[in-house]
Amino acid sequence: MTEELAIVIGTSNTGIYMPGNGIVLYEPTKIAYNGDPKLGKVRAVGHEAAAMTGKAPESTVLSFPVSDGFITDPDSCRDMLYEFLCRVLRPRLFAPKLRVIAGVPTGMTIEEHRIYDDVFAKVGIRDAMTIENIMLSAVGIDLPVHAHKVSLIANIGGGITEVAALSLGGIVKACGINIGGGMIDRALCDYILGKYNFKIGPITASHVKEEIGSLYSNDLTTMPVTGTDVSRRAPTVINIKATDVMDSVMPYYLRIADAVESIIKSLPPESSSDITVDGLYLTGGGSKIPGLDKLLSDRLHIPVTVHPDAEYAALLGGGKLLSNAVLLNEILSRK
Repeated sequence: MTEELAIVIGTSNTGIYMPGNGIVLYEPTKIAYNGDPKLGKVRAVGHEAAAMTGKAPESTVLSFPVSDGFITDPDSCRDMLYEFLCRVLRPRLFAPKLRVIAGVPTGMTIEEHRIYDDVFAKVGIRDAMTIENIMLSAVGIDLPVHAHKVSLIANIGGGITEVAALSLGGIVKACGINIGGGMIDRALCDYILGKYNFKIGPITASHVKEEIGSLYSNDLTTMPVTGTDVSRRAPTVINIKATDVMDSVMPYYLRIADAVESIIKSLPPESSSDITVDGLYLTGGGSKIPGLDKLLSDRLHIPVTVHPDAEYAALLGGGKLLSNAVLLNEILSRK
């Protein structure tokens, strides 16, 4: 019997969807080794590996297999994915009978495609159908990608943001920019260091962004944050404001707005009516910050919708295609 899965290996998180069970795994794209990673002695993956960030002994090596949306450490990615698959499929033998829809970035080179194919093959996946994450995200939020109309979507992930106009099962226009949640977290760290002479790490920055981040200039929310006072070289606590988050991340979201605008301007006039009515759909974890829909709507003069399951959209789309052979074949034929 063939086992079917949908897999998305993102910069920040990796997810696995299993028909009949839904999302069975969604964990950080991280792996920890005992000693030299080349020896393959895996200590932890996912949440457990992420918890070691900044706290692991010298003998433990942390690896982040994906950068800016693409696999940059194939060996670590293979080891991590193998551990995840063993966890999900245990105690079944999956090597010879696994059929997978795999999400990949838009605009990959032949060499980058080969890296993904090699990683899948080395963990025992013999039948991997790669589909762009932006297309999977559109399917995941039920956009009519097969219809005679243009749907506009932006997926703001952990490493990259992809923007695409989709129609008739294919991509009409698309672009990707290297802005994602990771870069935005680092920007917040730099901003706090510059303004308060106070040092926090990316994990803390991500937590602050999730708790009090917004793009509203009148947001008065504050949050106590523990970090290091650089002048005293001592741990301390300060109150960070929601407006601090806004000031640090706004330039990045404005660049995303520019990318969406460039796609709109590149489309033929016949697409205008569809976009004017339906507007822009946002997916990816980076789209969840409050106020983003208003910012982009005011800037682009079109409706903007953030899907409730934005961070899981691509994974859910892969799951839906596993049960819709007609749409799957149509999308694959357009590649």
